[in-house]
Amino acid sequence: SMAYKIEDNEKFAEILKEKLNLTRLPVAVKFVKGEDEIPDGIQKADEKIRHCEFVTKAASGEVFYASSEEQLCKGGSSALGLEPRPPKVDSGELYFKLGRFDSVEVAKKLVDSLPKIDEESYAILYSPLEKANFIPDVFIIIAEPVDGMKIAQSVVYHTGEFAKAHFAGIQSLCADAVAGPYTTGIPNGTFCCNGSRAYAKIQDNEIIYGLSINNIETYIDAFEKM
Repeated sequence: SMAYKIEDNEKFAEILKEKLNLTRLPVAVKFVKGEDEIPDGIQKADEKIRHCEFVTKAASGEVFYASSEEQLCKGGSSALGLEPRPPKVDSGELYFKLGRFDSVEVAKKLVDSLPKIDEESYAILYSPLEKANFIPDVFIIIAEPVDGMKIAQSVVYHTGEFAKAHFAGIQSLCADAVAGPYTTGIPNGTFCCNGSRAYAKIQDNEIIYGLSINNIETYIDAFEKM
């Protein structure tokens, strides 16, 4: 397959908008190791909010980057490798106290299996896919279930292998949609989480899909041919 180029961002965004019933723009995210890797013209986020909120800001057209300092939700920030996981998240205590698990032990078991990026990054670049002047690590699509079906169909088009929807109702836009596809190279669908629905205002009728740069050309090809 041809190597993905920055110019392909606009093309892929157009295909997604043409084929899917999107009410938000597809989002591109990229991890950078240092300030010197931030492309010209991308400014630091001017507020301290959650990763999921940064994603929906980008889905409404904004371009910026955020380091751990701008990331308000430390569960999300640590899932993305911007900082170590806070002890209360790591132990399961936080999610148990939120009433989400039968015991701290069960919460800890789930937390230990959440997708997580172990390599440390300095910041994340966020942009609507159509405007991104970088090659994304992960593409995030906020969509309706019918679009999730079509994305899954593009994923299986060349492989004949089932699409994956691996989630637990927590850490959805960080762990499920970004850390998972980034670390495995496998696209993932998720039904979101309380945090992203409350803070990032993901609607009741919206789901999320994360695609990694890995095999992206085959999904674009499938979308064009289906």
